[in-house]
Amino acid sequence: MSHARGLRDVASDRKGLFLHQIEPAGARTVHPILFFVLYFSFGASGGFLTGTVEYFYSKAGVSTAAFGLIVTIALAPQVLKVFWAPLVDTTLNVKAWYLLAMAAIAPCVAISGFLPVGYGSVGALTALSTVISIAATFQGMAADSLMAHDTSPAQRGAAGGWSQAGNLGGAGIGGGAGLWIAAHSHSLPLSGVVIGGLCAACALGLLFAPKATPLPQRPSYVSTLQLVVRDCWEVCKSRTGWLTLFLLVMPLGAGGAAQLFSSLAKEWQVDADLLSTVGWMVGGVTAVAAIVGGYICDHMDRKAAYVLFGVLGGVIAAATALAPRTPEWFLFFVFAYSAALGLAYAAFSAATLEAIGGGAAATKYTLFASVSNIPVFLMPALDGWADTRWNAGALLWTELLVALAGAAVFMVVAVATRPRRVLQPA
Repeated sequence: MSHARGLRDVASDRKGLFLHQIEPAGARTVHPILFFVLYFSFGASGGFLTGTVEYFYSKAGVSTAAFGLIVTIALAPQVLKVFWAPLVDTTLNVKAWYLLAMAAIAPCVAISGFLPVGYGSVGALTALSTVISIAATFQGMAADSLMAHDTSPAQRGAAGGWSQAGNLGGAGIGGGAGLWIAAHSHSLPLSGVVIGGLCAACALGLLFAPKATPLPQRPSYVSTLQLVVRDCWEVCKSRTGWLTLFLLVMPLGAGGAAQLFSSLAKEWQVDADLLSTVGWMVGGVTAVAAIVGGYICDHMDRKAAYVLFGVLGGVIAAATALAPRTPEWFLFFVFAYSAALGLAYAAFSAATLEAIGGGAAATKYTLFASVSNIPVFLMPALDGWADTRWNAGALLWTELLVALAGAAVFMVVAVATRPRRVLQPA
C-alpha cells in the first residue's frame, strides 16, 4: 500500500473550507500502538533525569532545592513551546523534525550519565536538561501531528491512550530501569547509554508511519504562517473547538492531589520506603489506565468521558477522606487516583484530536495542551491551601467539590449552546 497521501482540497474563502476540516483522501492509517513507541522517548528522557540522575545527585549531597531549580529551568520550554510549534507545521516535515529532535535527545541523555556526580556538574546538567527539553518539544509536536493525521476518527481515543501510556510508561522506565541498571552495575554512565539507546530506538517507529503531508505552500513563509494562524482560529471559534478548550480549563483530571502524595503520606502513616516503592509503580498503573481509557473514549462522547473520569478522581479522593488513616488505604488511594488520572489523560488526547482535525495539527495540539495545563498548575496550590487551612481530609473533599463544580458548569454551557433543531414544514 502506498504511503502517499493527498488532500481533497485546499482552504478557500469562497468554499468555506479550512485545513482542520480537510480529511486525507485514501490515506493509510496506523495502529494506535505506534504512538506508544513514538512518545516513549519523550517520557524516558525526562524520567531518567528526574529519577535516576536526581537520585545519585541527591546522594552526593546536591540539595533538593538545587535539583528543583534544574527541573524548573528544564520545564520552561514545555510551557513556551506553543510559540515555536508552527515551525513543525511549516518547515521540513514532521518525520525530519522527529529525527532531528532524537539526534539531540539520545546523546544528551547518555552524556548526562558521564558527568561527575556532584555540585560541580549542576551547570552542565542544567544545560543538558534544557537541550533535552527543547528537543522533546519538537519531538512531541511531530508525534502529535502524525497522530492527528494518521489515526482514523474511530480510533482517536485509542491513539490518545497509547500515546499517554508511552509518555507515562517511558517516564517510569527511564527512571526505574535507569536506576536499577546504575545501582546493579555501579555505573551511571552505563545507565545513561542504555536509556539513551532506548530513546534512539523509538525512531524506528517512523518506518511504520505514512509519509508526512506538509501544509499547502504559500508564496512566502509569512503567508504560510498566516495559514496556520487562520487554521487555529477556525478551530477555536467552532463549537467543538471552543467547547473543548472550555472543558480543558475546568478543574477536571488535573491531578492536584498526585503532586502532594508525599505530603499526604504521613497522615496515613506511610514510611519513606513504602512511599518510594509505590512511586515506581504509579507510572505503570497510570499508563495501563490510559490505554483502557482510550478505548472507552472510542465508544462514548469523548468530552463526556473527560468529565466522567475527572469526577471519578474526585470521588476516589472523597472516599479516601472517609476511610481509616492506614497505609493500606493510602495505597488504595494512590493507585485508584492514578488510574483515574490515566483515564483522564487519554480522554484529553481523544477530545483534543477530535477537535483539531488535520491541518496545522502540531500547533493546534500544543495550543490545547497549553490550555489544559492551567488547572494542572492551579490545583496543587488550591489543595495545599485546603490542607493548611483545615486538614488533609479537606484537601481530598476539595478535589471532589471542585470536580463536581467544573462538571456542572461545563454541562450547563454545553446544553445551553447546543444547536437547536429546526422544524421542517409539513
